[in-house]
Amino acid sequence: MTMLYVCKICGEPYIGRSEPDDCPFCGAPKTYLRPVEDFSKLWDSELSEQEKKDIETVLKLEVNATAYYKDVADKQEKYSKYNRLYKQLTRVEQEHAELASKFLGIDLPELVGEESKGSIEKDLQRTHELESHAVELYTEFLGNAENENVKHFFVALTHAEKGHEEIVGKDLKT
Repeated sequence: MTMLYVCKICGEPYIGRSEPDDCPFCGAPKTYLRPVEDFSKLWDSELSEQEKKDIETVLKLEVNATAYYKDVADKQEKYSKYNRLYKQLTRVEQEHAELASKFLGIDLPELVGEESKGSIEKDLQRTHELESHAVELYTEFLGNAENENVKHFFVALTHAEKGHEEIVGKDLKT
């Protein structure tokens, strides 16, 4: 039976016969996809000073990654493997930036960041570095979090960034 699901993390809807393995919008694990009736805004939360500081750092990292990945995608042959990879990475990282903005109660800032490094090999290496750094930081931020909604946010982000790290790491080995 086809159902309408909503991601508990990003709030985006998904129509399907069952939940996908991960949210196609923010990369949250399947456990966060719920029937639409069960949705509530995760970001309507009171933040501690530390949580606010950590989410501000998330916003900076995700804005940079979004701009960088878009630049890489735009420099690849349209519909090529790396154009598709970086286009999807751009979408997910932008969703993360939008979520951080929602938690902070601010508009999404202009998406400005690094430029591509001049070769796909260098861009894959830089992407792996960015994703690995995000996993480390978000794991630390999860430990800092007191609010349950903020904890869910960091669990989901860490899961998504580990997936990005894994897929990019496969291409670095070939």
